[in-house]
Amino acid sequence: MQPSQPSISLRKLVVLGALQLSALWDLVTTGLGILLILDNLNLVAISLAVIGTLIVVAFNFSTQAIWRRRQRLTAARLPLLGLRLVWLTALLVDLWTSLTCNAWFIGEGASDSLALGDVLASLSPGQLIIVVFVTLITGISPMLVGYLHNRDIDSILH
Repeated sequence: MQPSQPSISLRKLVVLGALQLSALWDLVTTGLGILLILDNLNLVAISLAVIGTLIVVAFNFSTQAIWRRRQRLTAARLPLLGLRLVWLTALLVDLWTSLTCNAWFIGEGASDSLALGDVLASLSPGQLIIVVFVTLITGISPMLVGYLHNRDIDSILH
């Protein structure tokens, strides 16, 4: 008799699949957003976009490990505090670049400026709501994938 394989629920497949696609979109919009903001398409800009995107996604996936323990602020904990500040910066860069890219896609380049405020101002109120919503969901999806990867989703949802 063969040992039984752990069963994967349909709910877990659907949720993780949707979150993984969302995380992929976050990866794309972060990279393209960096390129849009840099407003240059040379080897250095492309390299910065690739490296910046990988850093942002790595910190986003590592959210649980970075924030797992609650610790008092002492001199020995300063490296952890520094890591958490870098994580926060990476998350803000992720949201900024993805929001810029998503708004630029929807606004079809209606604004001559790539400043986030100008790009968002070119959107209708409905477009703005959708772009902000999708950006927030895709921005947190890598951390949700990292969190839910080895967890029983059915027990979390019940």
